[in-house]
Amino acid sequence: MRIGFIGLGNMGYGMVANLLKENLEVLAYDTDEEKIDAVVVLGATKVYDVSEISNTVETIILCLPHPDISQEVISTLLEPKNNRIKTIIDTSTLTPDVTKKIYDNLVSQNINFLCAPMLGGKNAALNKQIHFLVEGDESVFADNKSLFLSMGSKADYFGEAPCATIAKLAYNICRYSNLATATEVSRFLRSHTQNTEPIYNLLAEGSLDNFGQVWGEDVKDMVVNGNDYVPSRVPEKDLSLIIEISEKKKLSNNLLLAIRDVYRSFLK
Repeated sequence: MRIGFIGLGNMGYGMVANLLKENLEVLAYDTDEEKIDAVVVLGATKVYDVSEISNTVETIILCLPHPDISQEVISTLLEPKNNRIKTIIDTSTLTPDVTKKIYDNLVSQNINFLCAPMLGGKNAALNKQIHFLVEGDESVFADNKSLFLSMGSKADYFGEAPCATIAKLAYNICRYSNLATATEVSRFLRSHTQNTEPIYNLLAEGSLDNFGQVWGEDVKDMVVNGNDYVPSRVPEKDLSLIIEISEKKKLSNNLLLAIRDVYRSFLK
């Protein structure tokens, strides 16, 4: 199977490396020739412009840094009237509007489109541990699932566009809010004690159960069925106490205040 691959950054490099390990032929392109040369060493075929890919292969994978670039590259791919494209797979994180726009445009031209935002970073790409969240036509996903599993460890179908795109963005809200929380927690700990390692271990071990309980039990009815969340008043009291302590130490606590305000909004 011959694949066109556009975008050879940290993620794209690892994905191409894994495709080549599966003995797939890869025509590789990037605006940075050094990145192309890096995958040519692994066995990829160097391509000098995007149109060369669209005139040569039926399946093209994109791994690009911004929705605007994805739209521009796809437009360029479609310019040759004799292009051979049957399927485009975009593994970038797009916006819901852009995903739907691209999908509708390609389908109108009888070209399959799967948007497959990824969970995992550079090391996951190198080690074939990427989790793909896929949207588009389910039969097209089924036809290409083995291709996803040539690059990563897991590929789940989420439904029509833009469901997977929304899922990726929601996932990142959760992930990065936890990272932001960890920043304020770290300041809070270091302002009171130097013996932070056992507290870190408690938080790290307990976070799995804590996160699992929140999503597995506490908020399911709200998220799935749209019903109001009915909380206990105990966390609000604890949050207020933490804020009071932080203010005495003159620590940054914007996130804590925001969390408490959101929690209070649920209280009757």
